[in-house]
Amino acid sequence: MSINAVTIGVPTGIAGWKLLQTKTPADFKAFTKDPLLQRDIAYLRETLPTKLTAKDMLADRRLQTMVLKAYGLDSQVGFDALMRKVLESNPDDNTSVAARMVDYRYRQVAAELNYGGLGIPEIPAVLSSTTLQMEGVMRGQEFTRFSGTMGGVKVTNVDIAGLTRRTDIAATLQAAFQKADGGNKDITVQALGVKIIFSDAKGRGKGDFTFTADENSTARAYLLSESAGSQVVPASGGTKVTDSATIDSIVAKYTQARFEESLGESSDSLRRAVYSKRLLPQITNWYSVIADRNLATVVQAALGLPDSFGQIDVDRQKVILEQRMDIKDFQDPAKLGKIIERYVAKSSIEEAKAFASSSLASLVQPVYWGRDSFDGSAGAALLSTVMSR
Repeated sequence: MSINAVTIGVPTGIAGWKLLQTKTPADFKAFTKDPLLQRDIAYLRETLPTKLTAKDMLADRRLQTMVLKAYGLDSQVGFDALMRKVLESNPDDNTSVAARMVDYRYRQVAAELNYGGLGIPEIPAVLSSTTLQMEGVMRGQEFTRFSGTMGGVKVTNVDIAGLTRRTDIAATLQAAFQKADGGNKDITVQALGVKIIFSDAKGRGKGDFTFTADENSTARAYLLSESAGSQVVPASGGTKVTDSATIDSIVAKYTQARFEESLGESSDSLRRAVYSKRLLPQITNWYSVIADRNLATVVQAALGLPDSFGQIDVDRQKVILEQRMDIKDFQDPAKLGKIIERYVAKSSIEEAKAFASSSLASLVQPVYWGRDSFDGSAGAALLSTVMSR
């Protein structure tokens, strides 16, 4: 059982609602340090990135429960066939299963996990290369210095005086480039006959070189060919469960859902109120409100609609809701705040009545709790306290 609202210090009713306007789950240390919560979060972080298909994720019931709870889809735990179709939907396809669902939460989970999104594999880098022809290098006719750039990596005044073998020149220049490239081995320089070939495995671009020789030296280097190549194009699309930002987002949603669950152990009104404040700003059509029983309960109560309202035809519900308020009001924090506060005030009265009724019923006989019990006078005192509220 999760920590309840009383344990984490949240009063019920309007007082609790006002307190929650200035708090986040992180402010309640007893909640955030709950070992059960911490174990769940650790399991989610460790396991979800390894589930690269919707089928694999759903096969892990513990993980499935946490992920669906994070998106407010607790009621769908165990409905693997439906949820697999939802999760394998392409978020960009308006005809997909997720897109056709009235409840926007299905589209949200499909888009954010992106199991059905089109994936483009990584496109490997294409080698950059520059080939020079080197002539006239012999004893007493050498190059003295080299400066140049390959793949954006620059070297200056490399000493090559006294080197008459092209293999030695290539080795010296390769060492200089690799040192300038932070010790990476992507840039290579090779001698092939009278040719010197500069290459960059990362495809960062062709080279630009200057060989310096004495005025009377016969050593010369000429450009033969070059290719700019191209850099690697990272994979894109496909599942996002390996993305740390996605995991962080799901952990935050799950933590919030658990916090709301803990509030519900003492006050369903507060749980629905916090839930509605979080989700209603994302709502753009009335069918999404009607499809979500918690949102519907809050909105109907705030608008003064009876409990039986939810039993009439959904299209008729939509018409009546449109007549009562503009759905864009959910995006206005001030208007949304008044709607939810009105709900909390009304539902708190109902909760108090229910509590009073249950307390009255308990007076029929002593109420035992462990080894202690209420006697008749204590019960009368309790009833007096309840009825005076």
